Amino acid sequence: MRGPSLLLAAAVSCAPLAARAGEPEEWPPPHQLKPDAESSLAFSALVRRVVERPTVRSLVGPSETPLPLDLANFLLDRPDLAAYIVKKRGIAPYRIEMLGPRRSSADDGDGTSGIVNLVSREETARLYYGEGAHNGALFPTLRANAVIALTLEPRQGPDCRRYTRTSFRVYVRLKSRVVSGLVKLLRPFVRDTVVRKFTKAFLVADQVGRLMQQDPAGVSEDALAYGGLSAADRASLAALLAGLARPPACPKRSGAPGEFH
Repeated sequence: MRGPSLLLAAAVSCAPLAARAGEPEEWPPPHQLKPDAESSLAFSALVRRVVERPTVRSLVGPSETPLPLDLANFLLDRPDLAAYIVKKRGIAPYRIEMLGPRRSSADDGDGTSGIVNLVSREETARLYYGEGAHNGALFPTLRANAVIALTLEPRQGPDCRRYTRTSFRVYVRLKSRVVSGLVKLLRPFVRDTVVRKFTKAFLVADQVGRLMQQDPAGVSEDALAYGGLSAADRASLAALLAGLARPPACPKRSGAPGEFH
């Protein structure tokens, strides 16, 4: 999300990232947010409709996830695995099921559920489109579509350990005109509440990264025990985890502190 409906269904509530007050200075033009060759062109119209007329939009992050880019991407590709780890650890009762390589259903166990589609994937950028609903005490049922533009930056710390800086540009379009008007009237508190409800699952890689930092052996064991992985995925994950366990090398670096080369 591993957007309405847990769009990150990518997976699971994680270290909270506050939506910034105000908006980013630069937002990608709608024509730049488009499906890649592996997605249906039908998503183009769906994405543009949300991006051009959102009820709310906000920037979440950046967050510094203590995972190298390749491992962060693996978890984003398998939000069901990330949800399994977080649920097993008793952190969040997420349920995520892969409906295809780029499509998943998600339920956060706290009133938010829906379908998430990976519309565009690059090593350092992803675009998601989702449809879902939230049932809670604060509002009547919120039904919405969302677009989340995710940016990943590989970085390296002073100790030479690699990490990933993650930011989300979030667009949420509520389906009820009455609720949409209420949300716009009561900004920014309500705006931030809506954004949190429909994006927290996308922060799962950050949560799992922090768990790995605290208990690398235990979380690695949990991950490799997950029955939903193919043999190829399990082998890839084992290699990534082995690399994570090795002491970091410190090659010569140039450029600004924190910049990965």
